[in-house]
Amino acid sequence: MGLIKGDLSVMPLADILQWVDVSKKTGTLQVYNQGDEKKIYVEAGKIVFISSNKEGERLGEYLNRNSRLETTKIKSALLQSQTMKVPFTQRLIDLKYFTAEQLRDVISKQAGTILLDAIEWSQGTFEFIQDELPTDVLRGPISLNTTELLYEVFKHLEDIKLGFSPKA
Repeated sequence: MGLIKGDLSVMPLADILQWVDVSKKTGTLQVYNQGDEKKIYVEAGKIVFISSNKEGERLGEYLNRNSRLETTKIKSALLQSQTMKVPFTQRLIDLKYFTAEQLRDVISKQAGTILLDAIEWSQGTFEFIQDELPTDVLRGPISLNTTELLYEVFKHLEDIKLGFSPKA
């Protein structure tokens, strides 16, 4: 298992993601800035899942704010997934709170929010742990479309640069 560490002021996240993609790396990319931590899980260079410790960006909180699912159901599904040792996303689908397609759409938007925040960081650190992917990520029913995700993030950044107001 290889490990690479660095400073985002020297190598920005966009460059790291390009390296991961071109090199077809598999592993966990962790980026840190002022107490915020984002984890970008990649397989063969493609982003398969993203998580964050930032308030409002954690999946349960994001679902609470951006779906009609009640807080009690989200918390119950999370506890059940931990007890049953199944991915949270799988439990949400099994309980029929979402179809796989609906959940993929929500998670893609959440991933875009997380990635957009991290790509704008000019300070912070990163580490890439090669060949380390959590079992829940590998067994999860949802995978992201990397091309679409990155396109939306960079389009959003370009819109901001051009003075267009971002989508709510």
